Amino acid sequence: MEKSCLVAVGRVLKAHGVRGALKVLPYGETLGGMEAGEKLFLMEGVKQRQLTLVRLRSQTRGFIAEFEEFESIDEARELTGKELLVDKDRLPPLPDGEYYHFQLIGLSVVTKEGEPLGTLRAVFETAGHDVYVVANEDKELLIPAIEDIICEVDLTGGTLKVDLPEGLQ
Repeated sequence: MEKSCLVAVGRVLKAHGVRGALKVLPYGETLGGMEAGEKLFLMEGVKQRQLTLVRLRSQTRGFIAEFEEFESIDEARELTGKELLVDKDRLPPLPDGEYYHFQLIGLSVVTKEGEPLGTLRAVFETAGHDVYVVANEDKELLIPAIEDIICEVDLTGGTLKVDLPEGLQ
């Protein structure tokens, strides 16, 4: 049996209230679609801890999440900064041409002519479009993730092909 792959869907910002609720910053939309009874995970060192969602409610720039496993503010405070994870199979399928950030991070980025630019290290979400952070040993490039620039994403081959406008190289 293949080992499951866990994917981060949010980060705990702080404890909320006295009963162990958590204020969570979501990564994308997956967390918002979860319902009571669903399983999430936390990493504690090399071990994973399973959590059962009791309630999730929207709040300004995030969610308030309540889990069966936490009943006090002291327990919740220990989780500040930790990421909430779900099994990769729990993620909803995306339309053709759309990708989860974890699928893109680590891809080799090359120009449409095949010149290597570096490795995609991070994705920043902005109001207009995502921005890809591509790094090599010399420098870091910030590449807008727009259709005119992103030519091809080959997850199987591990490459992202781009057509950079003059001045961005």
